[in-house]
Order: sequence, then structure tokens, then C-alpha cells
Amino acid sequence: MKRNRDTVGTRNSFASDSPETAELRQRLAIEQFLSSLAFNFLSLNPEEIDQKITGGLKEIATFLGADRSYIYLFKSHRTCLSLSHYFYQPEIKGKIRQHEQVDKEDFHWLVRAILNKKPIKISSPADVAAKSSTIKLIMDVEQTKSMFLWPLANGENVIGFLGVDSVREEKKYTQDQEYLIEKSTGIIAQLFQRRKQAQNELLREKKYKNLFSEIEDVVFISTPAGKFLEINTAGVKLFGYNSVAEVLKLNIEKDLFCDSGDRDRYKEALKIRGHLKNYELTLKRKDGKKVIVLETATVVRNEEGEIVAYQGILHDITERRQLEQQLTQSQKLESIGLLAGGVAHDFNNILTTIRGYADLMLMDLKESDPHYEKINHIIIGSQRAEELIRNLLAFSRRQMIEPKVISINQVINDLHNMISRLITEDIKLEISLGENLRNIKADPSQIQQVLVNLIVNANHAIKMDKRKSKSRFIKIITDETELNGYFKEIPVENHRGKYILMAVEDSGIGIEESIREKIFEPFYSTKKEGEGTGLGLSTVYGIVKQNNGYIHVESEPGVGSIFEVYWPVTEEKRQEDKVFETEIHFKRNHETILLVEDDTEVRVWVSGALKALGYQVFEAEDGEHALDMVVNDDLIDKIDLLISDVVMPSISGEELADNIKTMKPSIKVILCSGYAQTRVMLGEKSNKSKYYFLSKPFTIRQLEKTIRAVLQ
Repeated sequence: MKRNRDTVGTRNSFASDSPETAELRQRLAIEQFLSSLAFNFLSLNPEEIDQKITGGLKEIATFLGADRSYIYLFKSHRTCLSLSHYFYQPEIKGKIRQHEQVDKEDFHWLVRAILNKKPIKISSPADVAAKSSTIKLIMDVEQTKSMFLWPLANGENVIGFLGVDSVREEKKYTQDQEYLIEKSTGIIAQLFQRRKQAQNELLREKKYKNLFSEIEDVVFISTPAGKFLEINTAGVKLFGYNSVAEVLKLNIEKDLFCDSGDRDRYKEALKIRGHLKNYELTLKRKDGKKVIVLETATVVRNEEGEIVAYQGILHDITERRQLEQQLTQSQKLESIGLLAGGVAHDFNNILTTIRGYADLMLMDLKESDPHYEKINHIIIGSQRAEELIRNLLAFSRRQMIEPKVISINQVINDLHNMISRLITEDIKLEISLGENLRNIKADPSQIQQVLVNLIVNANHAIKMDKRKSKSRFIKIITDETELNGYFKEIPVENHRGKYILMAVEDSGIGIEESIREKIFEPFYSTKKEGEGTGLGLSTVYGIVKQNNGYIHVESEPGVGSIFEVYWPVTEEKRQEDKVFETEIHFKRNHETILLVEDDTEVRVWVSGALKALGYQVFEAEDGEHALDMVVNDDLIDKIDLLISDVVMPSISGEELADNIKTMKPSIKVILCSGYAQTRVMLGEKSNKSKYYFLSKPFTIRQLEKTIRAVLQ
């Protein structure tokens, strides 16, 4: 179609036409234009609609001789106008892309008219009301001399407006031209409606497509014979294959079921019920790893009522089952730990008495005495029992520890010679220590205990492998890593931050999956009777947990194992070790001690030992009696030192010490226990309790050393 200026020229060629004929010619041209515009929009693909709308704007501007034609749409609850489609004649300045806050006063008259479906006609800037300074400013910026806007409605809902501008000259539109703009706007409005419908259809199609292809659960259709007809990408991922096509070729019973009997029972249940909900199945991936799923499925029947397909959803619960197993195992180990800790507490009291009286007897005997060696054997036996209790306490995470800032590499280097003696000569020891590792806070003896137990365990695993051609090695590895909320692909919120990894790898016989979860249980051992206590790995487990660390085992029968221990790093600085006086002088002492102990045997022995060392001793069987003695017998000024058990009925040792401290701030305090959680080290004040601590069982030498260190 030619532009209006050409149309005017054509009209001049019919100078002999009467005004009525010229008007008819103009109306005919407009109707032909509208018919052509509508015809072009009859059959469109959804993706062509936007292009056709822009093309229609070009035709409208050309026919009317306008410099611009455009469409603005309301956005953000009609507070914003956004330019959606436009056409500009060559060398004509463009429209402003977006107008914010059009619900404000400056736009009020224009927006209200449009929303009331009334056109806006501005033949010149002078037509703009004085109060609409913003509209006039916009016309100045866009160099607009005339403007005509027609509401764009989708049914009763006004969605925006179509506009035509004149930039080169001021322009007034005839009634016929306004008619053209009105009808053209109506035709284009239908295109917006069709576009909206197409978008909704695409959204619905995408919604169902996403539901099938992007849902995390597996959606499938399969045949009773064991073939998938359809499966989404979640199924490909779950079973570890490369594509849907590869999964569709599988034999479900053979390739996915671990036990063909499970497949038979599954089919029978579906046949009887017609549906299944949360039916648990153990399946296998392409790599052989097991996955546990809950299946919800229904049968599909043909007209004869025969089952022709199964359709359903598989929900992967493998991770949940792993967490449940870990929780069960943790609760089991915790229960055993509580029992072990309770037994250790009572047994330590017994050992304190046995060892204490043996020490007292040796003090009165010469080495030539025939009973000296026998008593010494009693002491050796009690030391072995003490070691057993220490292992139990380590497992139960109640071992007395001396935490300090250390370098794990230094601990390993210091142990190198001893480690070499722990393994046989035919086993190669490899040490690979990470560089510039951060420090950890732990008891060095516990780190040594963990490392030694893992080395001994690895040595035994290699000795059990009788294949001579296989390489035989133990490797110690350290490194620094960061956990981000996952620990070996298992999400646990507390697994965050930087950790030092200490790993011991061996080429031994490996560990069967069926016994892997039992290896940290106390007294569980694969060794022959008499070859071990079964406390090695349980001790490691307890120490690691006591220090807020984590332990992970990877093992394959016939290949070997790797035990990974993760220790949290510390930002604290290392301090020089304090040197304590180790020589004990058994001399006559003169200080007065209040001894509080609820175990009669221990109290009698300690009292006797203290008296033998020259101390004056007052005894109390618990905290209440001790306070009564101090108050009623007016002992507070006489007592130089309080020695008290920690765990006692009614009043604990700490509470007793606090009470007596209020009466006499200068009094010294030693607390004793064979059952405490991460207390203080021997002979040094606790940052928490401010009292000295002595771990049971203790010898008379340890008792004297601690007393002298406190009183000096």
C-alpha cells in the first residue's frame, strides 16, 4: 500500500470527482486496507504473531502518512507502560521504552481515558493541558507534534493502547482515519488474544513436559514382560545409564532387580491389587550399586481386562535408608558407650584401691623381699586393666584428654620409628604428608593411639591376605579439605568447615559389606581368639567422635581398605609445652586435707596414703557431710586443701568446691574422677572449672605429685 501522501496525489488525479465520490473512494481504500490487514492475520503460527504485529504497525503508519506507530502495554498492576511493538519511518527518533508510575497525577488524565476506552487526540503540543507537563515533556523529548492513541482491549480488559505520531508536521485525523485506527487496533487486539492463548497452551504443554522430564522422581510406563515403554531422565540418572534409549533396551528383571523373586512378588501384588503405594524395592544401577526406592504404580488394562502395562513413579530413598542406618548404628554405639563409661567409673575406683594398696605395700618392702615380685605383678595386672579401661573410655568418648594445638604431621613424624616396628618387613610403609597444613586441637596421645590402632589393623589385614603376587603396602596420608554440609555425599548440617584429613590405606584383604557397619563396635573382632581385644577400631571411633571429627571407611574385598579420619582445624596458636617437676620426694608433710569420697574402699586407701605421707586428714563420705563438718566443727581455717570426687550423690565435687571457696577463697582444690567428659589434664587448671584435676585410677606417686604442685 502507498503512503497517504501518494494517496492524496492519486486523489488529485481524479479532480473531476465530486466530494461524495472522493469520500467513497477514501472509504473503499480504508475498507480494502482493513480487509488486507485482517486477511494477513488469518492463519499464523504462534511464533509469527509478534512479527506480524510489527508488520501491521508499519502498514498503518504508511497508509496514514504517520511517522511512528507503536503499542504500549500496561505492566505492574497498571503502574507502568512498556513499549512492546513499534515502527518508525527512516530518520525518525524512537519512543521512550518505558514509563514508570503512570498511576500518578501527571499521567492521570491520559491513563483514565485509556482505561475508560476513550481515544486520545493531540493535534499539537498546545492541546496538552498545563497540568500535564510530563506528557508535554515526553512529546518534546520524542519530537512529537501530533499524537493519536486508541485503547487496546482484550474483551473488557484494557491492556494498553495503539498510537500513531506525526513528527514532521502537526496533523489532524479525519473521521474515516480515526475509524481505520479503531478497527486496526481491534484486529491487532485479537492477535494479542491469540498470542495469550498460544502462550497458555505452551505453558500447559511445558508444564506437563516438565512434570515428566524434569521431575526428580522416576516416571515410567513398562510392560509385564519387563520392558520400559517410556521413562524420564530421572530414571536414566537413578540407574546410571547414558540415555533414555539405553534404558528402553533393558530387561527390567535381569538388569534392574537384584533378586528375580522380588520381581515376581511385585508383579503378583500388582495383579491382585491393581495398584501399589510406597512399595519398597531394592534395585541395582548399571555399576552394580544398590538403590532403594518406593514405588507407587497402577496397572493398565485393555478392553478384555488383560494387564498390558504398568505405570508409576519411583522415589529414591537410598540416602534416607543410609541415614537411618547411621542413626541406628550411632544410637547403638552411644548406648554401648554409656554402659562402658558407667562400668569404667566403678572399675576405676576398684583399680585405684588395688593399685594404691599395692603401692603402699611396696613402700614398706625391699626388692629382696619374697613378696616384692608378687606385689609387683599385682601392679602390672592393674596397669593392664587400666589400659583396657582407657580404651573403653575412649570408645565412650569420656576419656580424660589433654587437648593442645598440634601439627598432625609432626605427630606422625615423631611416631615414624615406632610405626616401622609395628609392621612386618615385607610390607612397604609409604608416608605422604600434605604441605602447610593448619593445626588441630587434640590430645597428642590420642592422635598416636588412633594412628597406631589403624596401622596395627592394616598390618593384620595384609597378613590375612595369602596371595604372594599382590603388592603389600600401608600408606599414611594427610591433607586439608573443606566440607560444605555433606560428608561423603550424606547431607548433615554440622559437616561444615575446614578439616585435616589423616588416612591410612592398606592393600589387605578388605572388609565385606555385611560386617562393615560392625567394625566400630567394642569387642567385635575378626581376629582369632587371643589375638586381640576387639577394642582397637572402637577406640578410634570414640576418640574421633570425642574430638568432633568424622571417620569414613572405604573397602573392597580382595583389594584393600582406606580409613579416613577428619579433624576440625583450629585458629588457635601453638604454645610451648610446660615442664612439670617429675621427681617425687616422699617426705613428711604438715598440711591439712579434707578428703571427700563416696566410695568407701577408695576413701580408706587415699586417707591411709595421705596419712602415710604425713598429712593431717579429715574424711567425709559425700558433699553434704563435708559441708556439715566444715561448718559445725569449724574446720574452714584449718583446711589447706580439698580433695573431692566429682560424681557424688546430692552435691557434686564442683558444687562442694564452690561452696567452700566462698568461705575460704585461698583454699586449694583437687577434683578426682574416673568418669568425666573431656575434663582437664593432670596437674593443670581447667579453663572451665578453675580447679585442678586428677584422673582415676592414680598411684600414690601421682597423688603426691599433684598435691605438691597445687600447694607449692
